[in-house]
Amino acid sequence: MGATSKHTKRSWSRRDFLKSAAAGTVGVAALGALGGCAPQQASSAGSAAESGSGEAGTYDVMQELSTFNRGQNPDAKAPTTPEEYIALKGDGVLSAGGGCEQLNIEPADFMLNKPAWLGDAPEIADIADIEECDVLVIGAGNAGTVAALRCQESGAKVFLAEMQTYDEYDEYACDMACYNSKLFLDKGTPEIDTTEVFNEYMRLSRGHAHQKLVRDYAMRSGEMLDWMVERIPTEYVEKYAKTSNYKGNDNFSGECCGQKSWPAMTQWRDEESNINMWPFVIRSVHAAFEEAGGTIKWGYQGVVLVKEGDAVTGAVFRDVDGAYHQINAKATIVAAGDFGGNPDMRLDLSDQMRNLAWSYGNDRTDATMVGGMGRDGSGIRMCMWAGGTMEGGPRAGQAAGINGVPGFAFGGAWPCFGNDGKRFMNETMVKHGSNGYLDMLPEGWLLVNVTDANWEEYLSHQGYGHETMDRSSDYMVAEVRENMANYKTGKDGFDVRAFARFGKEYSTVYAADTLDELADIVGYTGEAKENFLAEVERYNELCAKGHDDDWGCDPQNLFPIKDAPFFASFGTTGGNPSGGLCQHAAICTDGRYQVLTGAKEPIAGLYAAGNTCGQRYGIQYATPTAGNSCGSALTSGYCAAECVIEDLA
Repeated sequence: MGATSKHTKRSWSRRDFLKSAAAGTVGVAALGALGGCAPQQASSAGSAAESGSGEAGTYDVMQELSTFNRGQNPDAKAPTTPEEYIALKGDGVLSAGGGCEQLNIEPADFMLNKPAWLGDAPEIADIADIEECDVLVIGAGNAGTVAALRCQESGAKVFLAEMQTYDEYDEYACDMACYNSKLFLDKGTPEIDTTEVFNEYMRLSRGHAHQKLVRDYAMRSGEMLDWMVERIPTEYVEKYAKTSNYKGNDNFSGECCGQKSWPAMTQWRDEESNINMWPFVIRSVHAAFEEAGGTIKWGYQGVVLVKEGDAVTGAVFRDVDGAYHQINAKATIVAAGDFGGNPDMRLDLSDQMRNLAWSYGNDRTDATMVGGMGRDGSGIRMCMWAGGTMEGGPRAGQAAGINGVPGFAFGGAWPCFGNDGKRFMNETMVKHGSNGYLDMLPEGWLLVNVTDANWEEYLSHQGYGHETMDRSSDYMVAEVRENMANYKTGKDGFDVRAFARFGKEYSTVYAADTLDELADIVGYTGEAKENFLAEVERYNELCAKGHDDDWGCDPQNLFPIKDAPFFASFGTTGGNPSGGLCQHAAICTDGRYQVLTGAKEPIAGLYAAGNTCGQRYGIQYATPTAGNSCGSALTSGYCAAECVIEDLA
């Protein structure tokens, strides 16, 4: 257990209770045999508490195992008929049980009361100056910028504080999913039923996400994007806004392996360099905010919120020179991002990444074993010091996993073969669902994707979403076609354009004139090679049948591997868990983006948006459309501003 703290007092344990009740008229062992009675959990002797050591973690593990239903009732008799079992159960109350003695570890040792990363709110005495405004927005990223501009245009006096300096400002937003925007509808994309989008998000979150926040995103993101586009120079929109407009997507299905998806993703790219231009474009939204009369405080790192009674009335900031400044406001919106860049917060809060590292044989207390990027979590800490509460676990990262989903650089859920040359999974289910299965594979496991000359026909029948054709623009698709047409066979492979988020990236693809030669290139020998060739033959039979009897692959993805040339992309499992670009677990709000206390009461004057606002994804990052993280963040800022405007009216 590892804890070493001493305990000066001993809590009243279950064993103490049992000892004091020993003289009762009904023995403990008999209680479990009485139909309908809840069981008492008996423990063996020899605990740390009983031995008087007083030190957590010094108990005998074997002696602390549960003894429930392990010989306490010598008169017990197993039922032999349904009637006997029914009579035994009485009123039907479950009598199964278990458990062992508590260890009497102080709550603080479990980091339940005050996590180390939280600590105490700083007390700042030396305030250089105090300014006043109606609305204070902390964080000039996607959510904060939209919220600030919308509040300013309503007539409020707004300050927007950003920790980065003006010259250094950058962000990693790229894909942006918004439903029913004119940007899409004007290009012929059919209108989407946003109630279906809402229901799919809630299904993917297993009902854990906040329904009001998800509904706002599904039903108002298009409205938000249209509003924002009007404030971006037309030349930028025309030149950089790339929508999901792959010309072969007429065959794309809106559903793949039971998961629905929709074409609603925008990327802001320069075609010549493929550089993501959104960090530049959003500067034009900053300019629109200032032109509307708003004030941006560059280089202002949020330190602590200011409170009067139970209400938040502003915040204290530290500038790049170390001076402290206070800004008072009638309403404060915290949009300071996530905690992905804070190793301590990742270790404590990223349940899935931490436990995945541990299950993979790594030290889960080692920050290097739990990768991530993003912001420093300062906005979350500020909200918690003001009385806010963090959403409960499991708190999955955006891309929490060790082993990536297999696929070619240009996407797709291709037939996948393992170490032994055999298929080992439903490829479309893993591609469009979760990485969890792959994360449990041994390190060094070979993953081989295979297709043939008809690779593009295969791609044109996949669902929308990450790593399928729809998430990239025509100019990228054209280069993929060119690269694949100019393939070269052999073990050196050839470069194929990747559907990369940033810049021009290429991946190695291998080609062969026969499947036998392809197996050699991959490295299959002996039995593994025989298995591979037999599996491809079997897969082709299933394709002809139109039903994957082996793994249940979606029929729309069953395309045979039969026409030369044959292509392969392969790699091995391994690495450390990754949280992706950001963490989505954050502060609880009331559906109007107002921060909630642990008692789930709204804190007057305090709102959260973007990745500081939790409950947007529930137990896992849901991706029915690539770019929903940015789209959701932008929409939350848009809607949070609306709530603030209403409350200040």
